[in-house]
Amino acid sequence: MESPVVVGVDGSAESLAAAGWAAREAARRGVALRLLHVRGRHPGQGGGTDTATTVDRRLAPRVLERAAERVHAVLPDVRVHEVQADGPAAVALVRAAEDADPLVLGSRRLGRVAGLLTGSVSLGVVARATRPVVLVRPDAGGDARRDVVVGVDVIEPCDELLAYAFEAARRRRARLRALHA
Repeated sequence: MESPVVVGVDGSAESLAAAGWAAREAARRGVALRLLHVRGRHPGQGGGTDTATTVDRRLAPRVLERAAERVHAVLPDVRVHEVQADGPAAVALVRAAEDADPLVLGSRRLGRVAGLLTGSVSLGVVARATRPVVLVRPDAGGDARRDVVVGVDVIEPCDELLAYAFEAARRRRARLRALHA
C-alpha cells in the first residue's frame, strides 16, 4: 500500500492552498489524502488556558471541514481522511511525515529575502523531517508547471533523495533544480 499524501491544515489561506495542491498530488498518484489539523500548543503560546483549549477543540473540526470542502471543490473523487492530532504543531507534523509521501504545508510569501523564512512551524518541520516535505504558497495556482527544487547535501549520500526529486519532476514535466548551500 502506498503512503498517503498528508497535508497540515490550520484554516489559513496558505494551508487551504496546500490542501488543493495536495489533493491534485493524491489524485496524480492514486492515493488517499490525509488532512491533518494539530490542535493544542503552538510555539510561543505557553501551556494555554482552559478557555483557549476549549475554543481550540470546538474550532478544530471546522478547520478540517473547510479543508475537505476545498479539496472536494477541486477534485470531488479524491479519498479524504480527516485526522486530529495534539500539539505542539511542528512535533506532530514531523511525526506525520514519517508515513506521508509527501507531507504538504502552506507557506507564506514574505518578499524576496524574507520569503526564505516560511514560519516557525514550517521551518521546524523542514529542518527535522526525514521524508519529503512540500511547501505551497497561496499563489501557487492550479497545475501550473513549477520547478521541482531539491536541497542537496554533498557530504552525505543522497541517491534516494535525488531519485525522488527526478521522479517528481518527471511526473510534472518540470525542471529539476538542485541547491546546495
